[in-house]
Parts: sequence; structure tokens; C-alpha cells
Amino acid sequence: MASTDSMKVGMYSFDCRDAAALAEFWAKVLMRSVDDGASAAFATIGFDGDGPTWMFHQPQGDLPTGQNRLMLDLGGETDWSEQADRVEALGAERGSDNEQDGVRWVVFLDPEGNTFRIFAPRPE
Repeated sequence: MASTDSMKVGMYSFDCRDAAALAEFWAKVLMRSVDDGASAAFATIGFDGDGPTWMFHQPQGDLPTGQNRLMLDLGGETDWSEQADRVEALGAERGSDNEQDGVRWVVFLDPEGNTFRIFAPRPE
């Protein structure tokens, strides 16, 4: 029997050294707040909300090394450049400013080295 519902993202999950600290960084980036009960081992943003939950946790073993396997692309509106500057001021490391075929974006590293990007609106 086929389902008429589609799959949707329920949660973004980060392995990290300090869940509360990384959740606080991302909460500021997203202009949201960390859920109550955050600790160095586990924290969430938006667990009881309608959108995807952001979950941060310490892994059982060592943290994986190398580039993260999931890259977040945040869509900026007309103020995308100001948002990029705001995120950098929050503690993200600005890696590069890019443009290709009219598409513009900035690459960042969060405080634990995870790569993410902020994009300008799509060209018309």
C-alpha cells in the first residue's frame, strides 16, 4: 500500500564536543533559542516546534574527523550579506566569498569546524 505523505526533514543532528555551546551558536545564527535542559552532552533547538529539530550530542566514541558529511545551506534574503557578517560576528570562521554564474554565497566553519554556507537570493 503506497502512502500519499511525503518524507520531510525531522531533525538535523550534530556530533560535537560541547552540545550546549554549539546549540547556543546555532540558536543565535537561526535567531531561535536553545530548549531547556541543554548540557555538554545533549541539547536541542525547536524540539516541540513545527519545523525540524536541531539536535546536538556527544558521540559514544571519538568525534569523526575530516569534513562534515552534511553541509547546511542557509538561504539568505536580500540582506544575505548582512546576515553573513552577523554570523561571522557570532564566531563563525569565514572561509570564502564565492560567485559562479550569478549565484553568490559565503562558506563558513562553525565553532567546531562544520562547514556551512549562506546563499544570496537566486538570480532571476
